[in-house]
Amino acid sequence: MVMQQLSFHDDVTVQYTPLEGSGSFDIEVRTNRYYLPTGRKNLAYQAAELMTRDQHAAGTVKPGKILIDIKKRIPVAGGLAGGSGNAAAVLHGLNIIWGLHLSLKELMDLGAVLGSDVPFCVMGQARANRDFPEYLRNDPLAASCARATGRGTELEPLPALKTWAVIAKPRFSVSTKDVYEGIDGIDIVSRPDNDRLTGILKARQDPSEEMYADFINVLELYTINAYPEVGKLKEEMKASGAGLTLMSGSGPTVFGLFRKAAAARNASDILRHAGYTAFWTRTTL
Repeated sequence: MVMQQLSFHDDVTVQYTPLEGSGSFDIEVRTNRYYLPTGRKNLAYQAAELMTRDQHAAGTVKPGKILIDIKKRIPVAGGLAGGSGNAAAVLHGLNIIWGLHLSLKELMDLGAVLGSDVPFCVMGQARANRDFPEYLRNDPLAASCARATGRGTELEPLPALKTWAVIAKPRFSVSTKDVYEGIDGIDIVSRPDNDRLTGILKARQDPSEEMYADFINVLELYTINAYPEVGKLKEEMKASGAGLTLMSGSGPTVFGLFRKAAAARNASDILRHAGYTAFWTRTTL
């Protein structure tokens, strides 16, 4: 598949305090969403644990308190890799705080231990965050768009798509596990030609009808059938002026592409008034 980062994001703050006499790390996750897990079920927590066990940190970093504060904006369980992005931010944060100087590839490999979407979030944040060290931002792997193969962790950087977008989510969530199990029993007739799409992206950045032909998410075949509201949302977003609409990941979030910021903002307002959680944003370059 081809993955593209958006500028819409959570804010993740990582703090570390060494504690004299402490024999272990104390990890605490705080968030503005009461329903989010803050223990080991949270990927950001797992990322901190992983970093404390990494060979580069083990024996060189004094045990202490790791405090992770997450200001959540990205809809939860919406197919937008919000949790993966939080985990990637913690990997980057502790790498910088501890002065480990891990390469982007090393950070991406650590991210792959946590989940298939984390390595892309690692490379995208290196591209977008101007406060990161130059060696990470200038790494050839730092990119806002990439082609993912294998289980999603083998990534080829691509030129980013330049467009405005609206993301909207119905008032329910979808189990990624259920979607992937369900799609196995469905006959998939139409698939994207990712070779062709990759070639088009390398040739131009602005969206085009030629490009849209390969904007296909096969997981829609299951999710829209199981949750017709997702199909209804796609129709409403198209009616609001989107040049293209597609489900993100396993859903139920839907995104639409717009050529102008004013059109995206107007569509977002329309969808909010219709009862959806909606935001307008743009792709990161």
